Amino acid sequence: MKRKVLISLIIISILIEGVFIYHLFNPLNIKELEKVQTQKILSSNDKSIAILVQDTNGDWHEQEDRSKWPDPSTHGFVGAECTDSEGAEVEWEKVLTFSLTDKTATIKTKQTSYCTLYFATGEPALDHLKKKGGSTFNSTSAVDGMYRYKGTAAQVTNNYICFGTTVESTCTTNASGNYMYRIIGITSAADNTIGLYANQLKVIRAVPSSTSQAWHSSNSSNTPWGSSSAKSYLNGTFLSTIKGLVDGTYWESMISSHKWYNADQRSTPGETEPKTSQTAESKIGLMYGTDFTNASTGTSSWLFITNGWSGNPSKEEWTMSRYGRSSNGNYVAWLVATGGTLSNGYIVNNTLAVRPVFYLQSGVNLTGEGTKDHPYIITTMPNN
Repeated sequence: MKRKVLISLIIISILIEGVFIYHLFNPLNIKELEKVQTQKILSSNDKSIAILVQDTNGDWHEQEDRSKWPDPSTHGFVGAECTDSEGAEVEWEKVLTFSLTDKTATIKTKQTSYCTLYFATGEPALDHLKKKGGSTFNSTSAVDGMYRYKGTAAQVTNNYICFGTTVESTCTTNASGNYMYRIIGITSAADNTIGLYANQLKVIRAVPSSTSQAWHSSNSSNTPWGSSSAKSYLNGTFLSTIKGLVDGTYWESMISSHKWYNADQRSTPGETEPKTSQTAESKIGLMYGTDFTNASTGTSSWLFITNGWSGNPSKEEWTMSRYGRSSNGNYVAWLVATGGTLSNGYIVNNTLAVRPVFYLQSGVNLTGEGTKDHPYIITTMPNN
């Protein structure tokens, strides 16, 4: 009998050691176990989290089956409410771990008793902008391939959009930081030559990400966007800040990569950018000189912020548009001067402000009013 017990103990010991070694050399399996534990919080037997989904009429309904995440093609997470064990409200970001990428939510403290997650339905971006954009959003006549916002800073107050978060309060309390952007326009049709689709939002950061960037490190050679110092900064240092956000992989995947165009333009950029010269593909760029022209000109333009709430009244701002080679042999690019006009400057001698610009993947749904206090929120993932 003792022999059988001894053999059984040896077998159990071997099995335990085998499981330990398996997990030691199988980190993927450990991640799967963690994922299962995380998803248990959304099981039908767990009452610590409730899911409310919005219908097309704007009404909210509780989803009884907590084991199913709302379909991301129709609904997007827009916030949560949490209470502690005594019923007092707590900041949900402090007690709730939420992953857009993995579609999981976990209450990370035993002191929290209840959280409600809200998933809004939203509507296609172009449809939503037509409803909320008012007279400043031109949705009937495309200019340079886009339906655009046009007007003064006093007129265009409804094109603010959050990127990097779906929580309004996170966006608005960091209005001069990582999350607040403004919509330049939305593509009216596909442009296969540069990899754009219809209904892609073009957004610009509300404030500069840097105020000391040269357009390029060399002043004496031809400098297309592909070898630009500004491109390296925007697609390196700046893009890494997006990757570093919570669910940064998710947000980066929403940015479209395409070929920007970068032809020389000696006359002041008008409404249409010359597309005879395309340059390297990248996710992040700058506004074109024509973006500024089409938004409205002068210091009253909604796109002019060097004397606005960027806090840098003496800083000029680079555009993507090139001037070309000047009479003295140095290369020049177009910029927005402090007087609200398009001027030009040497690409290496001037260290100016840059505001990141990018196109979102098509198929984005929006909710919200588009104001600085209640900006547009991206509620669903893109289709492509």
